Amino acid sequence: MRNRFINSILFAMIAASVMAQTETPDSIKAQELEEVVVKGRNQRLGAEVSTYIPTSKQRNASQTAADLLNRMAIPQIKISANDDITDLAGKSVDVFIDFLPATKEDLQGMRMQDVKKVEYYDFPSDPRFQGKAHVVNFVMQKYEYGGYVKAHGWENTSNGGQISLFSKLQYKRMTFDIAAGYFYLNQNHTGGDVYETFRLPQSDGSVNVFERNSIQGKGKWIKNQYWPTFKALYSSDKITILNVVGASFDHTPRNNSSGFIEYAPAIIECVNYSQNSSNRVNSISYSGYWNFILNDKNTINFSPRYAYSHTNTGSLYDEVGSGEFYNAARDNSHQFSGNLTYTHSFGKWGSLNAMFQTIITSNNTRYYGTANTSDNARTYRVGPGVQYSLSIGKVYGMVGFGYHWDRQKYLDYKDDSAAPWIDFSLQYAPNDHHSIRGEFHHMKSIPSSSYRSAAIIQSNPLMSYTGNPNLVSYGSYDAGVNYSFIPNNKFSLSAFASTWIVDNRYVYDYVPTETGILRTIRQPGGGYSQWTYGAYASLRLFDSKLQLTAQLTGTSVHNGEPYNLDKTNLNYAFQATYYLGNWNFSGLYYSPQGFPDGCMVGTWMKTKSYYRIAAGWSNSAWNLQLQFANFARWNWRSDKSIMHSRYYDRIEQTYSINDHALARLSVTYTFGFGKKIQQGDEASQQSGVNSGILK
Repeated sequence: MRNRFINSILFAMIAASVMAQTETPDSIKAQELEEVVVKGRNQRLGAEVSTYIPTSKQRNASQTAADLLNRMAIPQIKISANDDITDLAGKSVDVFIDFLPATKEDLQGMRMQDVKKVEYYDFPSDPRFQGKAHVVNFVMQKYEYGGYVKAHGWENTSNGGQISLFSKLQYKRMTFDIAAGYFYLNQNHTGGDVYETFRLPQSDGSVNVFERNSIQGKGKWIKNQYWPTFKALYSSDKITILNVVGASFDHTPRNNSSGFIEYAPAIIECVNYSQNSSNRVNSISYSGYWNFILNDKNTINFSPRYAYSHTNTGSLYDEVGSGEFYNAARDNSHQFSGNLTYTHSFGKWGSLNAMFQTIITSNNTRYYGTANTSDNARTYRVGPGVQYSLSIGKVYGMVGFGYHWDRQKYLDYKDDSAAPWIDFSLQYAPNDHHSIRGEFHHMKSIPSSSYRSAAIIQSNPLMSYTGNPNLVSYGSYDAGVNYSFIPNNKFSLSAFASTWIVDNRYVYDYVPTETGILRTIRQPGGGYSQWTYGAYASLRLFDSKLQLTAQLTGTSVHNGEPYNLDKTNLNYAFQATYYLGNWNFSGLYYSPQGFPDGCMVGTWMKTKSYYRIAAGWSNSAWNLQLQFANFARWNWRSDKSIMHSRYYDRIEQTYSINDHALARLSVTYTFGFGKKIQQGDEASQQSGVNSGILK
């Protein structure tokens, strides 16, 4: 029923789009004059901000903001195949629309024709960016009154689809948004094969070594998600007040797999297994953004947020001869955060931000099945900070310092700590063609409540897992350099290097027990460091009708005890885009990649190559895109993960539609009414808070 509903909407949109619009020739014959073409720079580097102006071809061909950023090929950022936005080293980039924070759904709801320019900042001084390190800001066309409705939907051959509706109305200084979305998956090719090696010490001093291989035969994954959001914005010359209320209903009724288990040596004969799980998360949230300009030198910014999530999860693992293992959990989680910033400008002597941050998280969890217990966890973080920034001609610098006071409470366990955070950035742009930047950041991070659970959960006959109530905050240090070169509108180049070091980290530790392996969490683990380096380039030819991009990235990792992993990987990517009238054509290729799955685990991820061709057609109202991905690959094998430790090894070969041949049709339609308004800060799906359930 849902498939037919989404298909009906999409094909109705396509049917409507075939109605041609013809231009009436001018009745007065024009006298031919010599052509005069004036072209300005649409890419400019700067010490404090870099500015990029999209072309009309790029705007018309793009369905979402991430799509537009990909077509613009901004040299300081990269866009993944699933539209994640990061800097070249993979660090998070926060996105704003007219200086207001934006989510991924906001970026889907933007009207591309209203994008005037895109700004990129590193450690910006503007208090509206809330102290974020790396920022993309969309500057939109301003309008007086009116509104619009926008529909965006897609469907692919993997039985997955999405439709989102956005509606905006502005009257005088008020803007109201109502939005809703629906997403679904119904996949038969999911799960994976797991190859495990156990090395279990025996009482006589020997070691029992054997392999346990779980070979999947069938898999089924069904997921549905609904979200409504309401947004109200008041804006004047000196006051901006944004309030957003939203909800999300995420239901996974089935995530099942079945197959057989084999042992080597053959301790027992092959046996069948089945694993059935379900998950439901309902959340509601409020977020605010209040900015007050007191005078030409003083500003106050306050950003409150509250989120609540209720989570129900359950699983049943059944292995012939070993019995059933049932586990379920219910969790209620609350989180409140508030950021208060006072900014004073010293004119040519820079500006000072005085900040105060508060984060309070509460998790109440009840476990059933192999563990029958309750968890109650609280975390508190408060702390002041200051940032001073100064721009002198071609140089921009920022230095920040503050303190975090943390309290972590779990049942009868309590930990209090305090630690500083440090930010430093220095950027030099001798002109708008060259820019070089260096940065350094240090902070302490609080462990998630889910990692501190003392519950012991048995997932199968040989594997159990638990947390560690005694976890404390861990430190991280990262530093990087970046050089960008834009000689003209045709070419751009960036080269970068970055390092990340984690101190006093906690890690998954696999220890032998009488029943097999217990995965616990140990702190401290061995040292962890990661280096990322590479280059990115773009070239535009034939009056920018053809755009070519290339990227080369290297990753080197040292992951100490208990994994003792040292890896280096080099990957590359190419993309070509061609514009022909209302049509656009593109192709891209990502090489196979290898990368660590975070600093907490010793897992090394290996992905397959990814390639895609696409064709699109668009006008001022309609945008249609048809994509064909991995069209020469007809097996369901996807990512591979590899982990080795002293007593336990695990290799998993996953199955997924992601690396299989796939076709996807996406359609966007925008209908405007009245005198055009500011568009681009649409209501979007709002997230809840992470549960405290042990994973």
